[in-house]
Amino acid sequence: MNSPRAPQRLLIVDDEEALAKLMERILRSRGFESDIALSAAAARQLFEANDYALALLDVRLPDESGYGLLEELRARRPDTAVVMISGVDDPELGRAALEHGAYAYMVKPVGATQLYLTVVNNLQRRSLELDHRATLRRLEGMLEERADQMRRAVDLQVGMLPASPLKEDGFELAAHFTPAKEISGDFYDWYRQDTGQLIVTLGDVMGKGLPAALMMATARAALRGSAGIPQLDVGVKLASEVMAAALEVNHAYVTAFHAVFEPSSGELRYVDAGHGHARLLRGATGQETLPLRSAPIGIFPDTLFAVGTVTLNPGDALVVFSDGLLDLRPDLATKDVLLPYEARRAGTAQELVDILAQGSKGRELFDDVTVLALKRV
Repeated sequence: MNSPRAPQRLLIVDDEEALAKLMERILRSRGFESDIALSAAAARQLFEANDYALALLDVRLPDESGYGLLEELRARRPDTAVVMISGVDDPELGRAALEHGAYAYMVKPVGATQLYLTVVNNLQRRSLELDHRATLRRLEGMLEERADQMRRAVDLQVGMLPASPLKEDGFELAAHFTPAKEISGDFYDWYRQDTGQLIVTLGDVMGKGLPAALMMATARAALRGSAGIPQLDVGVKLASEVMAAALEVNHAYVTAFHAVFEPSSGELRYVDAGHGHARLLRGATGQETLPLRSAPIGIFPDTLFAVGTVTLNPGDALVVFSDGLLDLRPDLATKDVLLPYEARRAGTAQELVDILAQGSKGRELFDDVTVLALKRV
């Protein structure tokens, strides 16, 4: 059984008492209950005390204009539909009524059928508007909830990144990170092992938004989980196997630069899994590219990851960046192009990455910008 419909009470505001009572009788005979007000003051008292679905409001009232009361009613009772009634058939008055928020404008004398149809049609319109407003409120609530979830996700993602810079005996490590959207598929990571070696990673998940961010967390965790394996290539291979199912489901892959640095000797062993954006700065004048490169993680199930070895001398720096930096500095897409002069002469690792990423926070980005620098001092 359907639940009974809640009664929709009406308000009739007209200084012609006989006409007001006639409209009340007509509407009551068709199932509508109405209150009558013969002045604006009386109408104000009624609508302050009651909720009305619809008000029939005369344009000319003895104590004030019906248009003034219309504006007040629309401001204080926006859910009440208002139909203006006038003894003057004037298009300008009708247009003014609609501009002030009335649903309709009727000219006296009003026939019983016209009155009934006007009330029914405008109550239906009111019902549709109320449903529309409720839908908008639900959507706004959903959007606010999503925005809150995104804010939490951003805080969580940023909280996963190590604090920059890191300065210890023999080296400095720093990073710059600017996501293109709220959350990112880029990540960087570093931590010391019990042996004293430093693990350094920069990764870039194909795609953007939440799926890429989830894959980023998976890739970071998998690479961290493999850090205790002495053979670097074996560790990356095991990490790729951990990521395989998630990458396949999301039709994604990960490029990563993953390295182990020995601070005492300056030796750096690395795997470049399809990343390619790494430079070795020899002091302030020299620059080398790292030659060994393997396929991205998730492209081929049988990929073998090549391990390269270089040595950072005091004053040398390793710079790794994501391809989002190429939007700011397209010249860096050519590997033998030197990094900017001021970057190569930067006094600290943090200065170096900030110089390279300069401008990333002041523009709309197509891709995430992540830059990492390891400097031996």
